[in-house]
Amino acid sequence: MRTSFEREEYDRLHDCVFRDGYPGYKPTVKEIPNGDGKVDAEKRFAHVAPKYLTDAVPDEIRSFLNDYLEAAHLFAETVSDAAGIPAAFRPDIRYGALRVLHYPPGAVSNSHNDFSLFTLMMFRDRPECFLPHRETVPFGSDATIRAIQKFNRQAHLGEIGEALGLGKATRHEVLPSTEVQRSIVYFAIPDHDAILPSGENVRDWLNERMARSRTEFKKYE
Repeated sequence: MRTSFEREEYDRLHDCVFRDGYPGYKPTVKEIPNGDGKVDAEKRFAHVAPKYLTDAVPDEIRSFLNDYLEAAHLFAETVSDAAGIPAAFRPDIRYGALRVLHYPPGAVSNSHNDFSLFTLMMFRDRPECFLPHRETVPFGSDATIRAIQKFNRQAHLGEIGEALGLGKATRHEVLPSTEVQRSIVYFAIPDHDAILPSGENVRDWLNERMARSRTEFKKYE
């Protein structure tokens, strides 16, 4: 089972997804990660997810990307089971996403919570620029995120996890560097039809959160 990726794998993924015509790369869309109006203007990101692995992607590239998506998802399932995530909210590969990130020198990610169930850090070449960083003790204060971080030190609990009562979402940010920063994360997302304690399904919750978090977005149907 893969628990992390290497720099050369990042480079290959980067070359596949940061290109015109790949459906998961939308360079005109900027992220407002905490839904508070603060835009991450300089960072670039692309997603590997089932909805983007269409016939528009050449077979060889689609197979390559799917292998990495499945590897990250398998790790997320293992982590979820070990952490005792309720079965109804176990990560669902149909909705999970592998995000490939490129930060030019000086680029940041503003302080925010992810809106995933939890997020796994699959690769990061400058971990010291991610806060809370790996030397922070304790990184997580709740039992669920502590269990997850035994497998993945810079994992963080998302707002769906908090909505389920699994602990407080992990606030984090990416600090600027004089060098390029590279990372890959996996967003673990439950079945969109799962019902949150609020009575709202995951799909509707995500649509509301996405509306606050992107300069453009397409609703989940």
